[in-house]
Amino acid sequence: GRELACSRGATAATADRARIRFRTSIARPWTIGDRRPIDRSNARREGERRASTVREMGNSPSKPGSPSAAGTTECAPSTSRAEDLATSPARALRATDDAYAGNYASVMLQGFHWTSCEGGLDGRTWYAELRASIPELVKTGVNVVWLPPPSQSVSAEGYLPQSLYDLNTPYGSERELRELIAALNAAGIAPMADVVINHRCADTQDENGKWRIFSNANFPAYVASGADDDEARGADASASASASASAEDHDENENAPPSNFDKTWGPWAIVKDDPCFEGEGNMDTGDVFDAAPDLDHANARVRGELTTWLRWLRDDVGFAAWRFDYARGYAAKYAKAYAADTTSLRAMNVAEYWPEATWEEDGTLATCQNPMRQSMCDWLDAADGACAAFDFATKAVLQEAVSRGEYWRLRDADGKPPGLMGWWPQRAVTFIDNHDTGGNGGGVPGEGRTEFPRGSGSGGSGSGSGSYGQGHWRFPPEHRVLGYAYILSHPGMPCLFWPHAVRMPDDSGGDMAADIARLCAIRREVGIQADSAITIVLAEADMYVARIEGAHAELAVKLGPRYDLPEEILPATDVWTLLTSGEGYALWSRPKRSSKPRNLEEELSR
Repeated sequence: GRELACSRGATAATADRARIRFRTSIARPWTIGDRRPIDRSNARREGERRASTVREMGNSPSKPGSPSAAGTTECAPSTSRAEDLATSPARALRATDDAYAGNYASVMLQGFHWTSCEGGLDGRTWYAELRASIPELVKTGVNVVWLPPPSQSVSAEGYLPQSLYDLNTPYGSERELRELIAALNAAGIAPMADVVINHRCADTQDENGKWRIFSNANFPAYVASGADDDEARGADASASASASASAEDHDENENAPPSNFDKTWGPWAIVKDDPCFEGEGNMDTGDVFDAAPDLDHANARVRGELTTWLRWLRDDVGFAAWRFDYARGYAAKYAKAYAADTTSLRAMNVAEYWPEATWEEDGTLATCQNPMRQSMCDWLDAADGACAAFDFATKAVLQEAVSRGEYWRLRDADGKPPGLMGWWPQRAVTFIDNHDTGGNGGGVPGEGRTEFPRGSGSGGSGSGSGSYGQGHWRFPPEHRVLGYAYILSHPGMPCLFWPHAVRMPDDSGGDMAADIARLCAIRREVGIQADSAITIVLAEADMYVARIEGAHAELAVKLGPRYDLPEEILPATDVWTLLTSGEGYALWSRPKRSSKPRNLEEELSR
């Protein structure tokens, strides 16, 4: 009863927990294991229950008017933050000392959307669709492609994983995935896996009817623990820990399995404070996720077996980097450990850490978003800078600025960009939309979404160009290219979204993909990267002007509807060259004074 009530979000406290993000799911009747076998009808009902939970809970950012959302419009210069930037060991590194510096010039692409699991064009699987698009991605200048969750899942989209080593999913077969990854690597594009390790769906009920048994039927015959500590739970964990090797040694399989070794995970693998699945492990080190059991990352065996799975994805399947899903669900130190022990600190690993935005009581975004970016910086510090984070603060401020005609928001009290980009650009992955925020998600009013009629140009649930995302916090569609002009001309590491940069699900998209490709080319030719210096010249209601120092040239960016730039700001045509322009934006370049002049207009035309 309690498990079902929690899973359906029956209590007001659960329903109002806006910071927890759930994903809409489509049930699939998977049954694995030989302990208390279940029939497919039971599995289907369980999948539908979890899917219902996800749909009911929503996935919006902080809801306006909630205690955690109310804020102030005052935002004093962040003196303490400036001191933190200078003293933080992770942020004090110069580019030459930063292992992550090889990613500063990267342009990333989310290579799928929310309905990609339904297949691509002409009846192709999504993996086949993506593979056919690789030449297009190379031409655009994409360095990293974020792929959907690779493992079998209770939900078709992949965010309720169950059988980790089963790579046959609605996106395509294991063979197709391996062929896609091989083709990406051959093209010089790093494949990034969407790693969902905060939670996992059990496949078997225990003696009390709770879904807390993971049969792990396709796990390797024996996996030793990833660390020796006293936190492992259960006889199985103790047995494996006694013969385990350190995760840093990368030799976790050299010991023979104990005679009583059981691959099964039980309630000991679930955190003890999980309100719905009532685990028997350690206390959770992050936020709860009600739709599936929260895994106990403090448990040596759980951590070790997840580490082995990630190494298998790297060494055997060919992935090069991870996107850590729902990173608020476990301590940042574990994200660092997984990154260091399975890829390297040089890989472009990035965390989905979605913190609270600050809102006014009338529902408008507060001017000061320092608490939001402070939260991201704190998480990155706790991870010792081992990975980057999606810059939700920049998204929040940018879409508010363009939709309300308040471009003054794009300069903070210190004269810097207002998101994570302004405080720690070397770890800021900027973006306009993703599978959670973009699209319209069926248009459920009152949950941070916008309602559109089915089949309209803005999309309707199940059809049209807007049905590719859940629509929980979407960027204003009419300003998308302007938004890309901002993130592709500024510091940080930009992430493109497939429906915008490649094509919409209905094969539409107009000139948006071409506009984004040209902006990518300008970024590349000017030499803008994560740590490029920026000077914000003007930030007023109807105009924003900034200059960015690239490795090869200097870029001037103008956003907003106003055209009468003051003479001291307007780029002189005898010095500056207009590279591109569109509705509400324009970009110019001029040679760096310390470098040999380059004809960027001619280079871009080639």
